[in-house]
Amino acid sequence: MTSSTTTPAPTHGLYHGWKVLAALFASGFFVYGGGLYCFTLLVEPLTVEFHWTRQATGALVSAFWLSAPLLLFGGFAIKRFGVTRLLLTGIVVEALCVALVATVSTFWPMYALRVVMGFGKVMWAVSIPVTISYWFSRRFGLALGIAWAGWHVGGMVLAPVTSWIIETHGWRTACVSLGVALLLLALGPVAWVQRIRSPAALGLGLDGDPMQPADAVHADGPAQPPAAAAAPAGTLGTLLRSPVYWLVALATLCFYTSYGGLFAHTAAIVEESGHSRAVAGLVLSALGGCAAVGGLITGWILDRSPLMRVAVLVNGLLLAGSIALLSANFTSSPVSLVLYALCFGFTVGGSDIFFVAMLRRRFPNVGVDFVYSTWYCIQLVTLTVAPFAAGWVYDLTGDYKQTLALLTGCAGVATVLSLTAARSPKPRGR
Repeated sequence: MTSSTTTPAPTHGLYHGWKVLAALFASGFFVYGGGLYCFTLLVEPLTVEFHWTRQATGALVSAFWLSAPLLLFGGFAIKRFGVTRLLLTGIVVEALCVALVATVSTFWPMYALRVVMGFGKVMWAVSIPVTISYWFSRRFGLALGIAWAGWHVGGMVLAPVTSWIIETHGWRTACVSLGVALLLLALGPVAWVQRIRSPAALGLGLDGDPMQPADAVHADGPAQPPAAAAAPAGTLGTLLRSPVYWLVALATLCFYTSYGGLFAHTAAIVEESGHSRAVAGLVLSALGGCAAVGGLITGWILDRSPLMRVAVLVNGLLLAGSIALLSANFTSSPVSLVLYALCFGFTVGGSDIFFVAMLRRRFPNVGVDFVYSTWYCIQLVTLTVAPFAAGWVYDLTGDYKQTLALLTGCAGVATVLSLTAARSPKPRGR
């Protein structure tokens, strides 16, 4: 594709990059808010209706991330097919699968649909940081925060709505409603903004700045940063040969073991603590709201402050949130639930931004597509295993107390590893 095929657009008015962010926000509202936040509300009704174990229903949540190994090819897929095709196809795949979940009543077909839903989510999600890098440089952290805030605002808004639909019309109606919303309200905005592929098509540079002579249009449309018109020289091997990368990988493993176990079982833990399903929906809604704010604040801080400050904030709040939920499970205290929503919600919104920014600063000579897709693979593999493992511990012990103690321990280890990685010297380019 050449620049001549890009739809002309006026160069005045609101910078088109902000419109791209708005569309990514809207798509995340339904793709993640509906596909993950709301699906955790099905754990209890599916357990009751089909007499499945918590290990099985936890596995349905984690199946959303089973396509993670495909992310190793994410950088190549973006170069081959382009971010627009991946974004749109991912939304369509998830919409069809979540609607089809309502048609099945046995475990393995439902599990297979969740796996394919995860494949759609992977195609969509891996393209987001790359798309943002086509439009923003100085505001990259804040832009990530805005785009990913949509995921959590979706959870905040859709969780109580979905809880109400499940209570009044059943979980099958809830699934169909989410599928229709994805097709009508997530697909259209992304297709519309992606008709313009780069700031260069508007005669602008990154962040809406005046175009520099060195700016160029990539085959898929992005304008290259003025200071880096040539593609980054680093490759996948650059990452895999670096001890710093493996330190970040180990921190990711511990961090998202705690994150994934807590998130997938939040609704069930709240109900086990003596609260109603409506309260569980409100806790998930509060998590979404705090996550949206956390993502915006984290992105803003990253653009202005040392990495270590954000490492302390994000990891410290994960540890505090896990302790708060453990306390709520013992005492049924509403105050502990509020603290959990505030602390864990903030770190849910800020964690991805922190890890991606850390890798981008540590490996500036490697393209965002390779950096994000390989790290995201590790994250999703962890998120695939964590809910299943947390459910297994519950089935083994009969309650969530031991599970929460283990997840709190993982949060503590993650804090030590993340702070070490944030302080590590930047590796030399190869």
